[in-house]
Amino acid sequence: MKDFLFNIKSGLKNHNYIFKFKLIWCMPLMVILIGFDWISKAIVVDTMKYEYSKADFIPGFIRFNYIINPGAAYGMNADNKGLAITIATLVTLLLITVFIFLKNKYWLIPINLMVAGSVANLLGRAWAPLSTDGISGGVVDFLEFEFWDSNFIFNLADAWVSIAVAIIFIIFIVYIAIEISEFNMKKKIPEKYEFYCDIKHRKMLLFESYWSKIITKNQEKFSYKDYLSKNKQLQKEWKEYKNKE
Repeated sequence: MKDFLFNIKSGLKNHNYIFKFKLIWCMPLMVILIGFDWISKAIVVDTMKYEYSKADFIPGFIRFNYIINPGAAYGMNADNKGLAITIATLVTLLLITVFIFLKNKYWLIPINLMVAGSVANLLGRAWAPLSTDGISGGVVDFLEFEFWDSNFIFNLADAWVSIAVAIIFIIFIVYIAIEISEFNMKKKIPEKYEFYCDIKHRKMLLFESYWSKIITKNQEKFSYKDYLSKNKQLQKEWKEYKNKE
């Protein structure tokens, strides 16, 4: 048991969290997205009549329809506020955990959007007005597709999550295409595949090395310009190798 706990502690300590990348690129975006969501909700609450007060935004496409949703995204679990809040809290904690440990910059993009949307809606429950039934802890929803009579009313935080899901789907398709391409390369030209893997590995190490620490020792410092230069050099090596064929 002690060995197991030691391995977990060691793994957590030695894991590369790329905090520098998350602090410089991810966190500002997250704050901006949460801010946009909160500002939009505040404007709607301030300017629109509560519950089913409709106004055109983009005629024929999307309109404002102000309600207080006690449930989860798109009105799910609306009849059980406690369950909706519990699920929202657990999902938010799970997404934050994934965000902390994830170090692939491409997957971090949609996860960043999901965390922003989930946190915005969870915090938004604390100040949203009471519903007509006097229920607290709901979420301000105000966007509705006019061309699609689905009764789905949502907010910007829900939109961030939906966009994230779409990005994940696109990344997944791209990854499948890359895996197929790499498999064919490995099967047909093993030498090229080995060189490709070496370049890919070195680029990954370069990325993780530069973005791992916010503060580094003087002898370890190199600028963002140096990072881009080294990355460009690796791309050049790969391009020159392909051109030799």
